[in-house]
Amino acid sequence: MAPFYQMSGTEFTEGIVGVGASRVRDLFKRARANAPCVIFVDELDALGTKRAEGDGSGKVNEEREQTLNQLLTEM
Repeated sequence: MAPFYQMSGTEFTEGIVGVGASRVRDLFKRARANAPCVIFVDELDALGTKRAEGDGSGKVNEEREQTLNQLLTEM
């Protein structure tokens, strides 16, 4: 049976920029070390909601952007 890794999209997001992207890298690093395996990311919409639109104040949530970009890169 293949190893199964599960994380929630909200587990990747933090208030500190770069932490979420680091968690994504770590998850895929563990998965590669135990290949073949299955990675399941629940609540993926927590990362991609209103991508690049920001919160209405003209600012983009850098943490979400970096985390989503890292997830897409790893996949």
